[in-house]
Amino acid sequence: MKKKQIIVSLHDYEILKTLCYHAPGTDKLREELERAVIRKGKVPDDVVQVNSTLQFRDERSGKVRSVQLVLPAVSNLQLGKLSILSPIGTALLGYSAGDTIDWEVPAGKTQLHILSVGLLLEGEPKV
Repeated sequence: MKKKQIIVSLHDYEILKTLCYHAPGTDKLREELERAVIRKGKVPDDVVQVNSTLQFRDERSGKVRSVQLVLPAVSNLQLGKLSILSPIGTALLGYSAGDTIDWEVPAGKTQLHILSVGLLLEGEPKV
């Protein structure tokens, strides 16, 4: 299956590219960044970026999760902060609300369906 093109802001691209040079196990993220459309201007609000909050469903289990996609230094699953370097975090980057992604996770192949996307606003409760 051909993968849909993903969108990444220039700001996120530069941060994530640097992260790829310094962190082990970033091959999948590097692959995603190589195929991304890099936007110098504003990225649409419904596109998953670093610090986006989103809700997605794992189609294999049916479980719906609400998370914030974050850099590894601030990740904390108990607080809903999902690292961009996690298999699911890497999978979600650059896709939009309504997209379904086929992805390999440690438990096997799954499909992730993005239900909604928004940016965390200052003072907004954490997911």
